[in-house]
Amino acid sequence: MTIKTFFTILAVLALVHGIGFVLAPEQLAAGYGMAASPSLVLMARLFGAALLALGLIFWFVRDNSSESVRGVLIATGIGDVVGLVVVVMGTTAGTLNAMGWVAALIYLFGSAGCGYFVMARSPELSSR
Repeated sequence: MTIKTFFTILAVLALVHGIGFVLAPEQLAAGYGMAASPSLVLMARLFGAALLALGLIFWFVRDNSSESVRGVLIATGIGDVVGLVVVVMGTTAGTLNAMGWVAALIYLFGSAGCGYFVMARSPELSSR
C-alpha cells in the first residue's frame, strides 16, 4: 500500500464518520449502544467537527512532497494509539456495545499504518 492510498482511506473514514457525528449524533450514539443526551449530542458534534478537520488534512497531505507528512503520521499515530486504548477500555467495560470493536479496528489500522510509514522509511514516504 502506498502512503497516498493509506491517507485516502483515512480521509474517507474520517470524513464519513465526521459528517455522521455532526448531522446524526443520536443515531450514531444508538448504534454504539449509548443513550443520547444533550451533552452527548454536543460532544458527538464536536468530535465530528474534529474528524472533518482531520479527514481534510489527510486528503490534502496525501499528495504532499514535504517532510510535514512525517509530522502528520506521527501525530496521527499517537492519537490513534490513545483512541485505541480508550475505545477498548470503553468496549470491555460495557460502555460501548460490539460496535466498539469496529472503532477499535479503525484506530488499530490507523496506528499500525502510521507506525509502518514512519518506521519503514519506505520509498513511498521518502520519495514524496
